[in-house]
Parts: sequence; C-alpha cells; structure tokens
Amino acid sequence: MHYVKAMMALGLIVAAIPAVAQETPQLDKNDPDAVRCKKFAVIGSLVKKERICRTNAEWRKLSEQQNRDADDLITRSRAGMNPSG
Repeated sequence: MHYVKAMMALGLIVAAIPAVAQETPQLDKNDPDAVRCKKFAVIGSLVKKERICRTNAEWRKLSEQQNRDADDLITRSRAGMNPSG
C-alpha cells in the first residue's frame, strides 16, 4: 500500500516538473538579468577550472570596476614618474 502511494506521489511530482519549467521566462542572452557562466583557471593548477555564474549586469559592473582600478593604477604610476612632482 505504501509503495502504491509513493509511486503515485512520484508520478505527480514528475508530471509537475514540465509545468514549473515552463513558468520560468526565457531571457534574451543580452538581458541584464540573464545569467552567464564563465570558466577561469585556478591558480596553482594546470587543469582545474572554476565556474563562476553571474548576471550580465553583475559582469558589466565588475568589468567597469576593474577598468576604473586599472586607470587609477596607471594614473598613480604616471604621477610617480613625473619629475616635477
């Protein structure tokens, strides 16, 4: 009897999976809320990769921050090379 109830419950769960999957809207790959994953090499390993997933908006924000940091580093290094400073 328990076996039959368990199988019926499993059947209901399996039947509901496609309905849940259809409720999730498909986002355009360029949508800011779309998740994109990238693989990065792990330092100290020749083969291991780390997979990092973020939204497009998060990747853009991270890239902008890295660009600002690089510009700041270049500006500071040029200021240190300035003979009049």
